[in-house]
Amino acid sequence: MKYQLRLLPALALLFMTACGHQTTLPESEMTPQDSIVSRIALTSFPSRVITVTPSGDASLAVLQHAIDSCSLAGGGTVLVSSGHYPLAGALRLKSNVNLHLSEGAYLQFSGVSDDFLPVVLTRWEGTELYGHSPMIYAYHQVNIAITGRGTIDAQGGKEFAAWAAIEGPDRDRLREMGDKLVPVHQRIFGKGTVLRPSCIQFLGCSRILVEDVLIKDSPFWTIHPVYCDNVVVRGVTIDSHFPNNDGCDPESTSNVLIERCTFRTGDDAVAIKAGRDTDGRHIARPSENIVIRNCLFRSECNGLCIGSEMSGGVSRVYMDSIRIGTVKNALYFKSNRDRGGYIRDVHVRDIDIHRALGAILRFETNYFGFRGGNHQARYEDFTISRVHADTADHYAIFMDGNPQKPIRCIRVTDFHVDHAPRPWYLIYTDSVSFENCTVGGKAVPLHPAESTERQQCDVW
Repeated sequence: MKYQLRLLPALALLFMTACGHQTTLPESEMTPQDSIVSRIALTSFPSRVITVTPSGDASLAVLQHAIDSCSLAGGGTVLVSSGHYPLAGALRLKSNVNLHLSEGAYLQFSGVSDDFLPVVLTRWEGTELYGHSPMIYAYHQVNIAITGRGTIDAQGGKEFAAWAAIEGPDRDRLREMGDKLVPVHQRIFGKGTVLRPSCIQFLGCSRILVEDVLIKDSPFWTIHPVYCDNVVVRGVTIDSHFPNNDGCDPESTSNVLIERCTFRTGDDAVAIKAGRDTDGRHIARPSENIVIRNCLFRSECNGLCIGSEMSGGVSRVYMDSIRIGTVKNALYFKSNRDRGGYIRDVHVRDIDIHRALGAILRFETNYFGFRGGNHQARYEDFTISRVHADTADHYAIFMDGNPQKPIRCIRVTDFHVDHAPRPWYLIYTDSVSFENCTVGGKAVPLHPAESTERQQCDVW
């Protein structure tokens, strides 16, 4: 017997996405973000299953052997049974393997820095180097997944988190290497250095799925795809509150869907990146075709972010149906004159915000850490609609542009902030409009007057 699926187009799209299938809506019925999602190549695994059970101190070797064997045999699922898995080192994901964590499976990494050597190729705040390995790392693999309702505990507070206070010399040395385009094989930051690794990083991979897992206590950025294509992050919960604990940071990565996730993080919930300064412009790989939807942000820093590492450019980003708690800045686009690059073709709608300590909507072209460059980023072609916020402690709207490349072509509609001491600040903008927008119950002009003096919003 044959059954027909008779749903409204939007419901059909939701159903098919939830089931892991690409949509088959006619092109004429698709929104631009539907079209992006429909083109993401999805993971698919053979029926082979290799089951792993807790093995005490041998857990790392047993898990890695299962991953390697499964990949060599043609792929399948490594099923991690319920139990505790102490891991004194990094796991390497391999092509065509779904690492599935059963409910009750608890991967607990050691948190000891020397266990994450030797160094691997990575990117640290947008600059390439060889540094400590992420807890879970994949390099040039295809068709890989981390799924299930188990837990990944990075134990980032054991050693790594304290490095945030002492990383300055290593950070500055790396940035100088990036500015001078020192060959990457000479940028070695191993034992004795203090640049924290990400928790989960995919570098140069394609067809990636991270679904349903709980991730705790990352040393640094939590989920970090770099130079990747076709990435889905769905139903993930991140509970991680150390310094720079961003939730998900796609970097120089294309065709991305982040949906139905909960981010309880010590830094930005989602931050789209594309490399930093000279090194980022030299590589010149953008992030593009990214959809973020139906998520809950309980981040301690910022909410939806692009930048500040965006030197390769960011475009075609859709942010839809997000709830944001108390953050520093809610909708935040950030760079400075070291960066270059662009942020363009960005579309934000249906956002509900409780409170921003800085600004609800913030365009920042003078982000802190400026080191004297002359490469201003370009911001253009944004639409922002159906945003409601309870409170901003400083600004409802903060747009800080520059005379060389003004912030341009920004259309804001149905934007409402209940309480804010400063309704708007605009400087060096062009073709910016506000339609049906209010702050404190008072209408924002269609084209607000620009400020004559530069102001600051020192909430980063």
